[in-house]
Amino acid sequence: MKRILVVEHDSLHRELIGEWLEAAGVQAVWPEDPADTAGDIDAILVDVTCQQQAHAVLVPWRRAYPRAAIVLASGRFSRGDMANDAMAMRLGATRILAKPFARGDLWAALGLPADPLHPSRR
Repeated sequence: MKRILVVEHDSLHRELIGEWLEAAGVQAVWPEDPADTAGDIDAILVDVTCQQQAHAVLVPWRRAYPRAAIVLASGRFSRGDMANDAMAMRLGATRILAKPFARGDLWAALGLPADPLHPSRR
């Protein structure tokens, strides 16, 4: 089972992301629980306030989990940024998510398969 570390400060977003990941068959783990974060992490979803903050926020996560994909989420990104892999790489991430995002956007950014029961809700 894939394990995704979710670094999100808003409790409502955390709950929703946790539900979406569970629906995809993925285990969401939280940095507040050190027992959960021990071991392999396949990807990290990190909420950032702005692009300028991204590098400083990502450095400790990249050191702790060097093989994990990193997805940055921010309300400061536009939907067009989500397809901009060059921007993601410049910021030290694998992918970018513009908030608000749909479940399908989250799954795509994390490389999870689309929902076969609800293909339009991806």
